[in-house]
Formats: sequence, C-alpha cells, structure tokens
Amino acid sequence: MKRSLLIFGALAALVVCGLVLAPLLVPQKQLKAQIAETFETATGWKLRLDGRTSVDLLPTLAIEIENVGVAGVARADGIEFARVEKARFELNSLRLLTGGNIIRNIELVKPTWTLEFDQKGGASWQPQLANGKEGEASLVAANIAGRVASFMQQLDLDTVGIQRGVVSYSEPDQAAPLVFSDIDLILNFESGGDALTVEGAFVQGNEQYAVGGRVGSVTALSEARATSVEAHLVGPAQEKIGFNGQLAFGVRPVGTLQVSVELPDLAAVAAQHDAKLPEAVGSAALTTELQFRQRGVRTKDFSITAGSVGFGGDVALNYLEDGYELKGQVGGQSLNFEQLLRLAGLDVPASGFANVDASFYSVGQSYDELVAALEVDGGAILRKGRVSDIQLPKLLAVDGRNEALDDMDLTFVFSGLSKPLELKGTARWNGEPIVLQGGLRSDANVDLAFSSEMFSGSLTGPYSLRDGFDGIFAFQTDDFNNFARWYGRPLPRYLRGQKLVLSGQFDADANGVAFQNARFQLDDTSLQGNGRLDTSEVPKLSGQLEVAHASFDKMFSRHDAKNAKGEGDYDFSVLRSFDLDLGLTIQDLKLGALRGQNAELRAALSEGRLALDVKRVGLYKGEGAGKLLLNGATVKPGISAEFSLKGINAAPFLASLGDMPRVDGNLYAEMDVNTSGKTPTDLWVNMGGALSFQLGNGMLHELDVDRLVSSVGNKGITGWPFAEADQTEFSSWGADVIFEQGTAEFQALTLQSKTALVEGRGAINIKDGEVLWYLQPSMLDQSKLDGEETASTQTADMAPLKIRGSINLPSFETVDIQEYASASFGDVKQTQRLSEKLAQDLETAKTVEEAQRLRAAAAKDALTASSESAEATPEPTVLAEPAAADSSTVNTASIGDGDLPPLAEGAVANTDTSKILMPVAKPGEAPVSTPAAVAEAPKKSRVIAAPKRDLKRRDVVPRGPGNVNVEAVAEGTADTDATLTSLEEAFGMPAGFLSD
Repeated sequence: MKRSLLIFGALAALVVCGLVLAPLLVPQKQLKAQIAETFETATGWKLRLDGRTSVDLLPTLAIEIENVGVAGVARADGIEFARVEKARFELNSLRLLTGGNIIRNIELVKPTWTLEFDQKGGASWQPQLANGKEGEASLVAANIAGRVASFMQQLDLDTVGIQRGVVSYSEPDQAAPLVFSDIDLILNFESGGDALTVEGAFVQGNEQYAVGGRVGSVTALSEARATSVEAHLVGPAQEKIGFNGQLAFGVRPVGTLQVSVELPDLAAVAAQHDAKLPEAVGSAALTTELQFRQRGVRTKDFSITAGSVGFGGDVALNYLEDGYELKGQVGGQSLNFEQLLRLAGLDVPASGFANVDASFYSVGQSYDELVAALEVDGGAILRKGRVSDIQLPKLLAVDGRNEALDDMDLTFVFSGLSKPLELKGTARWNGEPIVLQGGLRSDANVDLAFSSEMFSGSLTGPYSLRDGFDGIFAFQTDDFNNFARWYGRPLPRYLRGQKLVLSGQFDADANGVAFQNARFQLDDTSLQGNGRLDTSEVPKLSGQLEVAHASFDKMFSRHDAKNAKGEGDYDFSVLRSFDLDLGLTIQDLKLGALRGQNAELRAALSEGRLALDVKRVGLYKGEGAGKLLLNGATVKPGISAEFSLKGINAAPFLASLGDMPRVDGNLYAEMDVNTSGKTPTDLWVNMGGALSFQLGNGMLHELDVDRLVSSVGNKGITGWPFAEADQTEFSSWGADVIFEQGTAEFQALTLQSKTALVEGRGAINIKDGEVLWYLQPSMLDQSKLDGEETASTQTADMAPLKIRGSINLPSFETVDIQEYASASFGDVKQTQRLSEKLAQDLETAKTVEEAQRLRAAAAKDALTASSESAEATPEPTVLAEPAAADSSTVNTASIGDGDLPPLAEGAVANTDTSKILMPVAKPGEAPVSTPAAVAEAPKKSRVIAAPKRDLKRRDVVPRGPGNVNVEAVAEGTADTDATLTSLEEAFGMPAGFLSD
C-alpha cells in the first residue's frame, strides 16, 4: 500500500510539472509565424502578431495574443484597417505532433474595423495578393466574404467568434461614418461539408438587430461561382427582411434572390428614420424577385402593400460606364384615400378612392444624383373625397363645429422635372365652393393655392413626414367682417375691418402659435415681425414687431349701434382681453386726429394695464419720449403719463387735441399727469398732476394781445375780441399748470411779444369753464397801437388785469388792488421739478447752429430796444437787486404797487422773468436776420437759459442805452464784444450770456 502511494504521488508530481512546464514547451514564435503566413496566403492581408502572448492548457490548448493588427496594401504606411484587442487561437494538440493546420477555433475580443475610401476611390481594406495582379486584387476586394470563408476553410477551422466588435464605414463625401457596434457573431462550418452559417446581433443607431444566414458552399463563394445564399434580419420593431436564392459573388453579383420584407408596425419603423406616421397606418409588406445580371438589377412581380393599399410595378437599375440608370413604373387601382393620407403623415377620418398610374426615370452617378434627377410621368385622380375632423389652432377653432373638406374632385399630373406634380380641382368648405390649384415644385416645396368668392390663400414651402409643413401660409379677404360672420367667430371691435392680409411661417402647438416673418394687415394697420401667440385663458402676444401703419381709434373707443349715445367715448376694456410683451417700431400711428411717425417703444400689457415705454416718437417735426400707462382694469379708463415734448410744431399738434385756438411756434413741454374717465371731458375734469410748457418764436392767430390789453381801459370789455385778420407775434409763451380736483391752475404764465410782456397766474374750472386770471401787462412800444411810424414814449407798467367768467365769454377789467386766490393749491414741488427738466431738455435739444441763432435774436431785440430808449431819452434808473420770494407772503403781500403776488416757495423756474427760456427756430426754418455786428460774433457758443428776473421788478426795458454806441452799431463799426457786454449789463444778464 505504501508503495502504491509513492507511485501515485510521483505520477501526480509529473502531471503538475507538465502543466507548469507545458506552456514553456509550446513553440509560440513558430506558431505565430505559421498563423500569420496562413492568414496572409488565404486573404491577402498582413497580420501583425507582436503583442503580449500567453498560453492556456485548460480546457484546451490555446494561445492568446494581445493588440493584433490587420493591414492591406497600405501596410507599408503603417495603416491598419482592423485591430483586435485580444485574439484567442484554440489549437489542435495532436496536430502539434502529427503536423497540419493546428488552429481549430478563433475568438476575437473587441475587434475594430475601419472601412473607408480615399479621394481616389481606394479602399482601406484592399488586400495585397501574392501575384500582384490588379484585376484579381479588385476581385478580392469585392469578395471579402469569400476570402474570409476561404481563410476558414484553409485553416480547417470549426468556428470563428466575435465579441463586442465595431465596424465604421465612410466615404469621402459622407457627413458622418456609418457605425455598427456591439457586434456578437458566430461563424460555424457545418460538419462534413463546406457550408457556413452565421448567427449574431449588432447595434446601429442605438437600436439592436438580430442577423443570421447560410452560404451553401464556401468553395464556390471564394471562387466566384454560384452558390445558395440565405440571410435574414430582425429589427427592433420586429421588422423582418429576408432573402434566399443563388448568387455568384464576383466583381458584381450574378443570380436571383427572392426578397421579402415584413413590417408589423410601419409607424414604429418610420420613427426609427425620423419620420412620423400615424399608428393607424398598420403593417406593410414587400415581395419581389431580384434578378442580378452583369448589366444591372431588376425586379419581377414587385408588390407593396400598406394596410388596405396595394401597389404593383417593376423597377430596373442598369449599370452605365460612368453611373447608373433607374427606371420603372408603379400603379394602383381603387386605393383607399384615408390610408393614402396616413402614408402622407395625416391622421384624419377620410373617404374616397384614388387611382394611380405613373412611370419614373433617372440617371446619375450616386444615390443623391438619382433622387435629384428623378422624373415622374403619369397621373392620379381622386373622386368624391372627404376629409373631416380637421384640427385648427385653438385661436381659430369654432366650438361644436367639425371642420371638413367635402366633394373633393382632384386631378394630379406628374410631368417631369420642371413640374414634378400638379394639382387642380374643386372642393367645399362649410358649403362654400373652393378652387384648389398647385403642386410640388422642382425644389421639393409644396405650392398650393385655394380661393373662393369670399377669400383666397396659399401654402408655400417644404413638407416632410418628419417635420410636417414648415413653409409660408398666406390668407386674404376683402370683406373681413362678412367673412367672420360666415365663419362663425365674432370679431372684437379692434379687429373689425374690410381688407385682411395675413402671411408668414406659423408653427402651431397645444399652447399656441409661434410665427416668423409674419405680416398682418387690416385696412390701414400693417405690422410684421417674429414672435409667439400663447392661446391660454388670456391670450398673450410676445416678440418683436415692425408696424408700418397703426390706428388705435377702434381699439380705445366705441363706435357701434349699441353705444350710439356714447359714440367717441373711450373704452379700455379691450386691454383685459389679451396680454402683450412686445418691442415695437411704428412708422406711422394715428389716434383720433393725432399723428406720429417713427416710434420706438416697448409695450407690456398684463391684467388690463398697458405700460408703454416710449424711447422716441416723431410728432409734427419734433419728437416725444417718456412713459405712458393705460389702465383698462377699472370701469373708467385711466391714463398716466410722464412725457417730454421737444420742438413740436404747435399749430397742427394743438389742432389734433381738440378745438383750440391756432398757435404757431415751437413747443417744448414736460408733463407728469394722470386721469380717468370715459369721455374727453371726463379726462380733463379728472386730470391730476402738473404740466410745464414753453412756446417759442410763434404766432397767436385771430387775437391781438397788445390791442386787447390797451382796449380794456377803465370800463373793461366782455368776450374775446377775435378777428380773423388779427395776430400776435411772440418770442416766448409758457406756463406751469397744476391739475387738481377739476381745476387747472396756471403759474408763471408768460407771453412776450415784440411790444408787450404779459405775466400772471390764474385758474380754470374745467367742470363749468369758469376762469379767474390775474395778468400784469407791460407795454414796450405803443407805436403799433397809435399807428405812428416813430416810437412814442414807453409805458413800462400798466394796470393789472382781472379776467373772470366763462372761458367762452370772459370779462376783462383793470383793477387797482388784485384779488387773488387766498391759498395756493397743487403740488408746487412737482411743477418745479418738471420746469427744471424742461429747461434742461431745451438746453440739451439745441444744436450749435440754434445757439448762434439764439444769441443773434437776443442781440437784435436788445439793439432795437436800446435805439428806441435812446430816442425817448428817459432818465436812467438804478436797478434794484431782486427781492427773494417768501412763501409766507403769498397771501398777504402788498399789491398796492400793482405787482403780481409772489408765487409759493419752489415756484417753477420760468415763473421768474429772469428764467424766461428763450425759444429759438429749429434748424431748417427761416433764419433770424441779425445786424452786422452780431453776425460777426464768434461762433463758439454754449446753450444756457435766459437770465433770472424777479416778478416784482417791473423794469423790463432798460432805462437807457448804457454804453452802447447805437450809431456805430448801425454803421457796423462798433466793437462786437464791447457792445454785447454792455447789453448784458443793461439787461441784467449773467456775464458771458451774449459775449461768450
């Protein structure tokens, strides 16, 4: 027993030693050389086996080599079209001793094939044959499968396995390579013959496919002789593609195959290729016999069915010397129209039948060229077709109505490349006859026009199963109101009109419609731009729009039979109907008689409140800017405005606001007001806030203020002495107005003409039109009134005037002691802020040219006044220093001297005559004539306000010419700077106002 144990232990030790030493005894270098030589002989490809090598004994003897490479004719450049992370070769142990092919099975782990063509058409996998014949090389390149099968046969292999392989295929003009990944295949030789079977799977486009097949004879396949071929492919949607028959794989395959395609879910297959088909399209199938010849490929008994629709025909692809020729014909009878619409991507109930008979022809060098040059001839007809349940966007849909096209009689004509498809026919929509005409253009865009007696429109642009229609929709009607009644959707008053034109690219979804390059025109209102309309409970329009013509009369006022008594009344309730978030540019706008141009603004509307941030708007040769708020959330419309006006032509502007006297001049204004009401009268009565305005270089028509002031006398007059021929030319006219509780209080009212200065304050009761004004006139020259050619003695001060009564028929009387309001009212600080802003705007708005005109006009007036004063030779008067205004003396100041009461503390800047803003002509208007001395003044200028002058000082005109040499000025020999400096001192102007 002990002896047996010793023998057994010795044998075990020998076995263990054998297992350990056996890998060292296997000739690895010789094996790799033999494998590489056999592989290159069989395939023409160079095999690189210089990676790390290991040998396994269990379960079978095997050699594993890492980092294996395969190269074709490009191997001299070190380029390998295939690389394997690890190759495992299972060896036949007996043949190591007896000789012969020692490899039984091969397993490739993570192989990667890069199959590509260069610019000259050379393939990266082209093999290098031993004899070097070019023709045989091209044959082998075209018969890769045969070479691989021959390689397996020569090595006497049983199986070749591939794990997690990757194949990348690309051509020079290809946008991205075609990649197959996660390839798992088993190639197996059938026992007792040379038939080869394949089973496996791969991933392409994140979808997994199963593949299988069989080659009847590997020998015939490798020798380009006919052999039986069978293959099948199963896709992720259970689609099946199969073929079987006899083929010989040479430079071109020759033989016959029976092909069948089964698509259980056509919509799912379409989705894999980024196309959208309705699920109801069902299944599809294709059967045909493919006949391969040396001159081309053709089909026999070609048949396609998709649901209840079936087509038949024949297709031929012929090989030309430099390309391909594609031709064939297809037809179908009594085709279900509803199924045809589903195949076009439309899932709507339909009825009717169609017949199709068409042929096609194309020549090209590639697939893209064949498609581009495809010509189709023939036609199709549809009779008594109907499409129902047409879904319109929520904004256009009519509740409870099923939209449908009925009685469709259409003819389709295929007519070559110039007009691939023409369509014409008739149909009915809600009983209205419609004519349809259009088709498919040569650039693959849809072009369809429709028209009736009431409306017309068109669809132009690309259509695809993946994206749907992505073109331009256009619609037009010349009687929009009548169309809306027929259509069944009542129009809001702001959309009523006659001519409607609509066009653009519209993309509707469940929440609204996005639009690009859209154009909307309703009568005189026209706009275009990009944006989106959200159709929620309160529709919202957002985006950027350019408006050519905009009229807001229909939007903010009522003009219908139910509101005949309130015609012209304002109604902002429309602002509760929708929301806005728009950037706007408006070329021309209209609101009542008001006109504007080139407006740039931002509009934000929410919960009935419309906020307008106006960057600028052109108004009557001037411009405005500021913020407006229109409040439609309350029963009474509300308006708030913080707005500036600069350089406005006063006459047309004031005429657009209502029945106002005609006044010419340049208007500058600042306002911060708010009001509410349904009528213009209500808006004036409920006005609150402040307004500061200034008119310059103007003319008041039908009223001579100088004659009015002179004719009041001791008895007074009643009513405005209007006369068509009368007029008052003024250099400045301004005031600060405070609105509160139905009253407009005028502060710092100043009108300066060539012969008079009128200053004062007062109030208008807007409710009943009662006025109470106190004015202090100062006549500068009475020659106009007396009709004398020479100036008479000046009267610096005149009796104060009191104006009271109705605004239409006031009474004018002189008073010795002014009776003025016992208390100031309104926000005086607000008017001060507005007036200061007005002065700043006036200053910054002027150009250098305007500033020069300002100086010239002031110098001219001063020289004229100085000349007249010199002829009168009055005694010089020492000018007193201005008295400071004190708010505590507003209601108790002495008025026995005829002075106006001082204003409250913080009164507006131009309340003080020293702050009178000197308006000037805008560039382009008639220049002011200037004496020679002034014309030669230096061009350097700075824009400032006029000098301050206290209201209590009545010495408006200097009592003497000062140091001005009038004769020298008249002759043009006076020193310019000295003259202007003297005028500054005489008028109390700050140093440098004229001379700098």
